[in-house]
Amino acid sequence: MKARFSQPQLPVKTVAAGDKTYIFICLNETQGTESYPDMGEGQTTEAYYEYDYNEIVGPTNNLPLDDIQAHPENYLDYVYTEQKEDPEDDRVKNLEEQVNSILNAIERGMNS
Repeated sequence: MKARFSQPQLPVKTVAAGDKTYIFICLNETQGTESYPDMGEGQTTEAYYEYDYNEIVGPTNNLPLDDIQAHPENYLDYVYTEQKEDPEDDRVKNLEEQVNSILNAIERGMNS
């Protein structure tokens, strides 16, 4: 995504708010000017700074903050997604435990 600003931006800016961190990445700056009609008969020209841009928001403890600071170029397309436990994983784990219990019981019965 591209974003334009009226002032130069830092490559990485972080803002902590409670247990969340907001990260703003601005890379590959290009400068330009844009003209538009003003309130009178004339034109107003303003300078702009355009960047490849990304915003990342997530729990501070779950974000790779140091790596984002060190390698922001790797995070231009990064989207934080909460890692939730898959209920299917619990189901499989329970079935494996049941199978192992049955196998152990059969083995004990064969050795008696």
